[in-house]
Amino acid sequence: MSESAGARFWTWLRADLRRFDLAVALLTVGVASALITGSSERFDSGWPEVAAGVGAFALVSFRRVQPFLFLAIALVWTAVHVAMWDRPTPTVFAVVVLLATSALRLERWPAIGLGAAIGASLYVLGLIGTDAELADSRAVIGIVWSALAIGIADAVRSWRRYRESAEAQLESTVRAAEANTRRQVSEERLAIARELHDLLAHNLSVMNVQTGAAQHLLRSDPDRAEESLLAARDAGRNVLDELRELLAILRHDDGSDAEPTSSLPTADQLPALVETIRSAGLDVDWTRTGETRPLTPAVSLAAYRIVQEGLTNAAKHGTGTAHLVTEWTDDGLSIHLSNPAAERSGDGSGLGLVGMRERATANGGELSAELVAGRFVVEANLPTAASREAAS
Repeated sequence: MSESAGARFWTWLRADLRRFDLAVALLTVGVASALITGSSERFDSGWPEVAAGVGAFALVSFRRVQPFLFLAIALVWTAVHVAMWDRPTPTVFAVVVLLATSALRLERWPAIGLGAAIGASLYVLGLIGTDAELADSRAVIGIVWSALAIGIADAVRSWRRYRESAEAQLESTVRAAEANTRRQVSEERLAIARELHDLLAHNLSVMNVQTGAAQHLLRSDPDRAEESLLAARDAGRNVLDELRELLAILRHDDGSDAEPTSSLPTADQLPALVETIRSAGLDVDWTRTGETRPLTPAVSLAAYRIVQEGLTNAAKHGTGTAHLVTEWTDDGLSIHLSNPAAERSGDGSGLGLVGMRERATANGGELSAELVAGRFVVEANLPTAASREAAS
């Protein structure tokens, strides 16, 4: 109970520096009076001692204002008191407190120099005030007090710098964590935007082509118009299914045991993708070579999205037959897609091309897209799961 009360009192005292300084001043005068009056030597207390006590209280109370000036005043007052009345004075203790306060404003070695000068001065004044011998404890005590004041000041200075360093390090860590969080959020937003772009751009393009064909064939060939509408409906269903899958992954809590009920497209679904593009009216010549190798889920999704974006762009901007080559090797999957260019500039500045490059590079692969001899060519190389493990 007493410790709790003491802690509360200390907190209350430190909450206001003015209040703290008044308490230090009161303690200084009280300790000085107790030591002087408790001395074994005869002590005559009079108005000089009372004035010195009041002066010591005032100087220590305002020690933060001008510590060096008040230290000089206290030292001169002590010298005058000793010289005129030849006896100890309470201002000696004010000198010690003001010395510690002044030393806090200096670096270590200047503070030690100041402490040595004040200690020597108090030693001389002790010899004068007590008529003691050179090694008498009554004179040497001034040096001890000065050394104690410098030691306390040095410890407080070191503690303050440690605290400032710790706070600066903590602040730096917090800023770094916030920057990392913002970067992760930005990357997640880009990933979500990329998924939505690839998903919507392909399926909405197919829906637009099929509904346009259905409108054109509605009177002349109702059966083919119905087939186009069914294809548009399937594309719309694909949009809803993949959006549902994407939202399930985004909502999935990594800390829970539950897993998403479905997955995003993979390279195994490329045949269905090519057939969907063909049904939308684009002639696709697809050549497959090599034996299929396992891909990581991220690489498999990247392969699907790259082919999807490339074929969608070919349907929207190209003319004639699109040539797709997928080649499996021991190191990975190579994708080569080209089509006659019409409206495409080939500068690769579109969002779709940016997303294709990001998917490839993020998974340890590479992708290029350029206009070559009137054909827009996309080439991508993606690593297999085995090659990625070997590289890591």
